[in-house]
Amino acid sequence: MRLRLCTLAIAAVLPVRAFAQTPPPPPPPAAPAAEAAPPPAMEKPAAPQEPVAPPPPPAAVIPTVPATPPPAGTPAVPTPKFTFGGLVDTYYLYNFTKPSGLTSIDFPQPAVAAGGMSAPVGVGRAFDTNANSFTLALAKLTMNAALDPVSLQLDMGYGSVGNIINTAAGQNVAVSGTGIGAYPPAFLVEQAYGEIALPGNLTLDFGKFTTTAGAEVIEANKNWLYSRSLLFNAIPLLHTGVRANLKVSDQLTLQASVVNGWNNDPDFNAWKTIGLSASITASPALSAIITTYFGKEAPEGTTPNDLRLLVDLVLAYTVNSNFGLNLNADYIKAFDNISSDYQAGAALMGRYVVSDHFNFAARGEYLATHYDGVGTLSQGEVTAMVGIDVGKNFELRPEVRADFAGKLAGADVLEGGTKSSAVTGEIAALTWF
Repeated sequence: MRLRLCTLAIAAVLPVRAFAQTPPPPPPPAAPAAEAAPPPAMEKPAAPQEPVAPPPPPAAVIPTVPATPPPAGTPAVPTPKFTFGGLVDTYYLYNFTKPSGLTSIDFPQPAVAAGGMSAPVGVGRAFDTNANSFTLALAKLTMNAALDPVSLQLDMGYGSVGNIINTAAGQNVAVSGTGIGAYPPAFLVEQAYGEIALPGNLTLDFGKFTTTAGAEVIEANKNWLYSRSLLFNAIPLLHTGVRANLKVSDQLTLQASVVNGWNNDPDFNAWKTIGLSASITASPALSAIITTYFGKEAPEGTTPNDLRLLVDLVLAYTVNSNFGLNLNADYIKAFDNISSDYQAGAALMGRYVVSDHFNFAARGEYLATHYDGVGTLSQGEVTAMVGIDVGKNFELRPEVRADFAGKLAGADVLEGGTKSSAVTGEIAALTWF
């Protein structure tokens, strides 16, 4: 009995020891960190669910490449400073002294050929030359780009003023296509030049620029009166070449130029014209500008082609803060390239500012034109104008003008050679910025 109990005990123990000596199976590998643990097994499958759209992928991030900093000591690239401007000049003129046998759209000026001469004589009005018609005189844009020590000036416009100036410069294209120059008649490049500032208050200009002579300018809003003087139409308007300006002091500025000539671009001949000018400020109330141009101005091969000389004087006197006076005097030798012919005249103009909205201006002048062997033509004009300012950039200018002229070789020269006087009225509208 005891033997049977021992045998049963040994049989029960042996399986346990055998199981304990078998190494346990290795643990399952750990799930990667980026993966979620598998869900626990479900005893009963869940009901199917609607599929859920996966979230959109994150926006791609483009790495920004940092700009390479400039080497130490490299200066920054400068940018030019731009200044813009503009002008719209429109007028309506009526001729109260209509030429005999002609219509109201016929203009009283300029003086016509007389005394057997083959060309117009004397000097007429400059720009307001259309009667009984609304006229766009000049629509202009200006730009100045300054980048020390260099700057660029560009002035371009369109209108009847452009046609007149281009005609004077020989740049109008004839109907037959045989004219010289390439500009459309009404398109005008008034100024286009580069300037460089040099040490010692010296500047050099290269290109096309307006003349230094005269008390008036092409832009009507910068003049005291709307219509220009007879003298303005006798002097040059534009030059192409090079000029130097030297500011000696606050009281004295000098100028010297070498240019093609009077309004010539390109030049008509091989000669060049020299210009000299001095601007003097005698006091805060009194200043003067003396200018001369001299050179041969006739087209190449023309005989005679004598030296033309212009001496121009402008005196400006400020009576007080409301009242100012200008005196302009001119002498022109060989104005038609013949040395014995000359022009001489003077114009006095004044302006009185009543308020910010009203001003009055007036002008009177006399001009003598001498033709050798023919005689001397005397001309004059008196003009009165009211300036009506609306804001700071718009002005209406009603103006009345009376022109007078003597006889040349026994014949009248105004109104188609039929009258000795002409009276006109006009109103101009000027807008600028």
